[in-house]
Amino acid sequence: MKTVSSTIYRQLLPGILLGIVILFGLMILGDVNNVSQEFIKFQWAYFGLAILLSVLNYVLRFVKREFCLRHSGTGNFSFGQGVQLFVAGFPLSVTPMKVGESFKGIWLNRITGFPVEKSVSLFLVDHISDGLSIFLLGAFGTFAFPELWPFFLLVFLFFLLAVIFIQIKPMMQGVFNISEKLPFLEKMVPALRECVDGNPELFRFGPMIFSSFLGLLAWMADGAALVSILLGLGFTFSWPLVGTSLLVFSFAMLMGILSAFPSGVGVMEVSMAALLTIFLGFRPEIAAAATILFRLATFWFEFLIGITLWFLWGKNLGINFEEGRIIES
Repeated sequence: MKTVSSTIYRQLLPGILLGIVILFGLMILGDVNNVSQEFIKFQWAYFGLAILLSVLNYVLRFVKREFCLRHSGTGNFSFGQGVQLFVAGFPLSVTPMKVGESFKGIWLNRITGFPVEKSVSLFLVDHISDGLSIFLLGAFGTFAFPELWPFFLLVFLFFLLAVIFIQIKPMMQGVFNISEKLPFLEKMVPALRECVDGNPELFRFGPMIFSSFLGLLAWMADGAALVSILLGLGFTFSWPLVGTSLLVFSFAMLMGILSAFPSGVGVMEVSMAALLTIFLGFRPEIAAAATILFRLATFWFEFLIGITLWFLWGKNLGINFEEGRIIES
């Protein structure tokens, strides 16, 4: 007999299997023996540091999520409930975005009565500011390469223009009207329009800059986690190493965001391993080991924390009630 609780876990299965296949695939591409040797030589204290930096990323993302929820008038929940809601969303990163955000919206509705439709568009605001932050992070990576500073200035200017553009509603609506007629954007634009129209207070200049700044700090912590992994693999600290890590991480994240895969699983790993292979002197075993260790310390550690919370407080969040059936239908 099918249980309701099995429904949500079944949504996670494809993403988990894909993630496992990709990690093993990287080991094969980097040569299993050579990658294993890199694991043996790895200084595991740096893995612990990478986890701590990953936790800092969670804290900053939580502050940003709380800011968005409170600023939009969704404040009918305690700090502890806010933490539970945020951490419970970690495992949903291996599901399609619509599925994951729908679960979060239903859980938020159970606690606050906030409309599910509005909460889903509210979570989309979070993704938009994350995209801007990661784009800007890549530009910061160019600081280690003086010849790329003009690129940084160009990206930073684009970031400011994007934020200002969002403030000019007639112009933005005109772009939406044109974009809806394009085949590859016709499904995306209505959701963006609903997001912008439904949360005007979060798209004002001040809140948008503040949330993007928090996002920049959060993803910078993950970029620092990649630096830590490379140090553990024997690299010496240098600003070019920091710049390379930020560039590789931000580009891989952007490729993941643009892909159709949940949280870019598969796309991000392949992009990161390929770029590290190029930047680290064509040593695929080190690139594969660094990518695997980084994803374990960040993405999969986050997933493990969230799953643990599901087992401990799942009933409070409605995981074992009818929400699973609603999403599945």
